[in-house]
Amino acid sequence: MDFIFLHPFVRSTAIDKCNGTIIGSALGDVVGLYTEFLPATECDRSYPDGRFSLHPPTPFREDSHRDKFELGSWTDDTDQALLILLAFLDCKGDPTFVPFEFAQRLKIWVRQGLRALDRLPLGIGQTVGRVALDPEFGSSDKLYAVALRQWKIAPKDRKPAANGSLMRTHPVGIMCVGKSEDEAFETATDIGRTTHVDPRCVVSCCVLVALVRGIVRGEVLVEQDIDAALHRAWRWVDERETLNDPRKDPTVQVEGEAKRHAEASSWWLREEFDRHTHADSFTALELDDSQKMGYVYKALGSAILSLRFAMRGELTTNSAPEDARSGGNGFEAIISSLVMHGGDADTNACIAGALLGAWFGYAALPENWRTGLVHGNWLLRKSMNLAGCVGIAPVTEGWVPNEADTARDGGRGQISQAEVDNLERALIERMLLKAQARREAERLREKGNKGEGAGKWFRGLNMR
Repeated sequence: MDFIFLHPFVRSTAIDKCNGTIIGSALGDVVGLYTEFLPATECDRSYPDGRFSLHPPTPFREDSHRDKFELGSWTDDTDQALLILLAFLDCKGDPTFVPFEFAQRLKIWVRQGLRALDRLPLGIGQTVGRVALDPEFGSSDKLYAVALRQWKIAPKDRKPAANGSLMRTHPVGIMCVGKSEDEAFETATDIGRTTHVDPRCVVSCCVLVALVRGIVRGEVLVEQDIDAALHRAWRWVDERETLNDPRKDPTVQVEGEAKRHAEASSWWLREEFDRHTHADSFTALELDDSQKMGYVYKALGSAILSLRFAMRGELTTNSAPEDARSGGNGFEAIISSLVMHGGDADTNACIAGALLGAWFGYAALPENWRTGLVHGNWLLRKSMNLAGCVGIAPVTEGWVPNEADTARDGGRGQISQAEVDNLERALIERMLLKAQARREAERLREKGNKGEGAGKWFRGLNMR
């Protein structure tokens, strides 16, 4: 951490970048929810100007998915990142205990949600759900056993390489800002593999952590630094056999495994990694591919490209190749352009938001997004606590490493299944009321249109 003491400006910049990482990721998550799971064509139809505001909030496209959420609120991506952040604070800044502690919190989260904010778990990914809901998940002596077994039993040509571990990993870059890059890779890997053991997921997490850590430390400044981090992360994973080929991990054996995995697989190829991390446009990544939108390399590639755009100063002028409509500052323009490509937009923008937030800093985040972020002040406090815990922010800033809400139960206590059922019932009722209101509004529109006669026809002429 010697770099912090070089000059007071260095410390203030590092604090700004730390807060930018945490808040920027949450903002990406929130804005990405507007177009999550939509094809790009539907994004254009639903949000024709390609711009979003959180204060006052841009209305959601009306559908059952977005009915679950409050405007300005984040999704499961940020919830899971918070499980890591809160675990680190509760462990008083010792990352070695975080993987086990994270697993215990994830077991609670998939059933009860984020207890610190009394939030239901809205949006549990398939890989996370299969692993975290397994009765054996979280065992201290076999922390990765369930994830490894789930990966091994999958067909050879359909190994799950989902983005669920990458979306939550950015806090590790700050947690390990004072440690070596190898130590940061180890921490990212240990946390990520609790649910995702595929080497594509592992290397993606290492890349994200290397970039966040490097930006905060002032070591990632140009695109060549991105490429160097990509190379170091790949090499680090490739040198560790149980990471680059989980089939060879002896801790979990699956019946028929040797026969099923006798042939070499194609999932661990450098060409595939390079193709996504050196894409020249969001369009080239085909982010709205309905069969592959949750692929970890798509999320990583879109985040890397976002950072490249920021370094080049692109997407902030009308001449930028991806900037058809979006205005605002660099962070806003890049995130807006990214989410307008649809697909798993909240996750793509969550990861990109972490890198862009680190690059631009908290002070440069768009004000009308920051002020509309639900629980934004609470999240900023946790970010400052994190900065203090790792030595970026001085103790005089008033950080408290383990407030009551950093506990597994969020300081609120765990709730019963009956209470969970009541919360879920209330959510369903709110969703049904929204759907009913839409149907009634549509009925009234149709009724009004039938009685308009020639007036409607003349207005139609004027709308050409």
